[in-house]
Amino acid sequence: MITEPNTRTDFFYVDNDYIEYLKRIETENRGYTCVPNVYYWNTQKFVFGAVLMINEISYFVPVSSYSRAQQDLILLRDKKDNKVLGSIRFNYMIPVSARCLHRLNIADLPTVQNRAHASKELAFCRRNRDKIYKAAKNTYLRVISGKYPELTKHSCDFKLLEKACSNYK
Repeated sequence: MITEPNTRTDFFYVDNDYIEYLKRIETENRGYTCVPNVYYWNTQKFVFGAVLMINEISYFVPVSSYSRAQQDLILLRDKKDNKVLGSIRFNYMIPVSARCLHRLNIADLPTVQNRAHASKELAFCRRNRDKIYKAAKNTYLRVISGKYPELTKHSCDFKLLEKACSNYK
């Protein structure tokens, strides 16, 4: 059953050990993984708060610097000048249990520029929560249907990762 989560909209970090676990499980089963990296150039990426609840498992979607419009992502835009800030990419969303999550405190980001940018991204996500939920649900259903082989190939294996999430110790 897919439902919209009744949670506060926020950004989170996901434990790196959990991400590595998901990558290992997906690679063992598919020969490759679409689980996103969480560390780039000594910077930890974050994910957008629960966008779906699927069989009582929360799904989180990664925030990316990717800035080209495509299906299965939403471009994050600055409210003032409509400039693209980044994107959220639904084909890379992952199931995560609460014990693997840590709320991002924007005030703790290292620079004023980082704090301002993340604040704008989060503001966009909060303003567009319903649109984000609808897009996440649509991508999830398209991937698990098996009717879109290219999308499925370039997406996380949601069903496999749901099982992995439930089994994570």
